[in-house]
Amino acid sequence: MNDSKSLKPIFQINPDITFLNHGSYGACPRPVFENYQEWQHKIEHNPIQFMAYDVYNDLEISRSLLGKYVNCHMDDIVYFPNPTHAVASIIDNIRINENEEVLSTDLEYGSCDRMWFYHSKKNKYNYNRVKINLPIIDKASFLENFWEGANDKTKYIFISHITSGTGMVLPVQDIIGEAKRRNIKTIIDGAHVPGQLPLDLNDLDADFYVGACHKWLCSPKGASFLYVKKELQHDMEPYLKSWGWGEDYPEFENSTQKKSPSRFQNVFQWQGTRDMSAFLAVPSAIKFHNDYNWTDVIARCNGMIIEARNSISNFTGLPKICPDNFLAQMATILIPHNNHLELKSTLYNNHNIEIPTYSNDKHVAIRISIQGYNDSEDIDRLSKALMAII
Repeated sequence: MNDSKSLKPIFQINPDITFLNHGSYGACPRPVFENYQEWQHKIEHNPIQFMAYDVYNDLEISRSLLGKYVNCHMDDIVYFPNPTHAVASIIDNIRINENEEVLSTDLEYGSCDRMWFYHSKKNKYNYNRVKINLPIIDKASFLENFWEGANDKTKYIFISHITSGTGMVLPVQDIIGEAKRRNIKTIIDGAHVPGQLPLDLNDLDADFYVGACHKWLCSPKGASFLYVKKELQHDMEPYLKSWGWGEDYPEFENSTQKKSPSRFQNVFQWQGTRDMSAFLAVPSAIKFHNDYNWTDVIARCNGMIIEARNSISNFTGLPKICPDNFLAQMATILIPHNNHLELKSTLYNNHNIEIPTYSNDKHVAIRISIQGYNDSEDIDRLSKALMAII
């Protein structure tokens, strides 16, 4: 059974809280979390055998299953603890000259914006954040708005597949296709995509793609991946050059950490001693989705998010920021209130509702996340609380 009543007890969320914020950090179901703990016990049972020898084969198995899930070769993806870390690795490796540009939007995740601002200022290129006109009318108007920011200095595009703050699915397939025509490389922040949208990396054909497993795929915290197109992998250098690095130096030829024919794997997968249990538990998260027919769960959640947004927008009288076909399992809704921190505090402290709030021009906004454990009663509680507050 994969209805919300059956799924709710499988997750470990406090039942006293109406949890409408799966998007921020995800939530791990019990069988996946138990598998995660099994890996931790296995490490501690024989740390030397595991960390020096066994972990490489176990990582390969995990990457193989993840590669099948996102449709790419297992050696084209490496694990990272979070999408921010993975994006940072891309930024450190871009080839860009002074006065050239990275084209982006004003809808990107804040930590990524900060990294781009720092790196562009230090290296004297332009991080060009196009202001996206809200509400978005349709895909064509969004694309026209976005490409207004491109010029002959644009060398890279950095854009979210699903935006974090506004919860919108952007037409990245169209952007990647046009970028190829213009000889612009594409960097896609897909943190919210695995487990929320079907993902086919070979078909998408981005140059770089970052995804989180611990959000909508429901793996343990600290499991994300970086995909790099094969022809670009040799130019990728990790910030932390550890035991898998140094193939050009004879004194490093016998490194025990060189376990793969892929240089990309060797230089990135060993980043000093760290707990890689979350990476190794990713196959159990994929199995959980398969066992519970998660495609049906996603469809149900999408219907609920559209209904919830329509219902709340109807009583607030404020416009919706995008069409329904820009939504997956998250939606950002404008609320007539003047202090988003006060609204968040009131919703949590007075109504036991966990939901993020944001500033948005003249109003504030809430972002609803609907996961398999959420039901119509959760939305009803939110609606009643908002009616009481505003």
